[in-house]
Amino acid sequence: MKTAIKNDGEFTILEISGYLDFENCRPIAESIGELYAKNQGSKVLVDLASLEFVGSSGISSFVKSLKIFNKMKIKPVYFGVKSEFIKLFRLFEGAEPFEITETVDAAKSAALARFQIWQGTRIISKETH
Repeated sequence: MKTAIKNDGEFTILEISGYLDFENCRPIAESIGELYAKNQGSKVLVDLASLEFVGSSGISSFVKSLKIFNKMKIKPVYFGVKSEFIKLFRLFEGAEPFEITETVDAAKSAALARFQIWQGTRIISKETH
């Protein structure tokens, strides 16, 4: 499995490719965590188009480890998720749904909309405190 980080204007794209299994799902979550630690207002997009899953335990662990980012106000947007795996994302998401789009352009739009809402919340909060 390989990860690559690309900057595309105001977006950070984490491309994950290769085969995912139980052993290598944690480093992906750590990579996303590092992106957020470096930039609290980051618009992170996760490209899963070239990712293959090996065994259901790898998928379960992967999705469960990504749930922590769903609690963030500016959570990552995932795109390129294969249809058979979207069901598993939905199964494990709980109260905080994963933001999944089909294309990078749709992911950018979703991330930008969420960021604008977050910015509005921050401005209101500063004015009222």
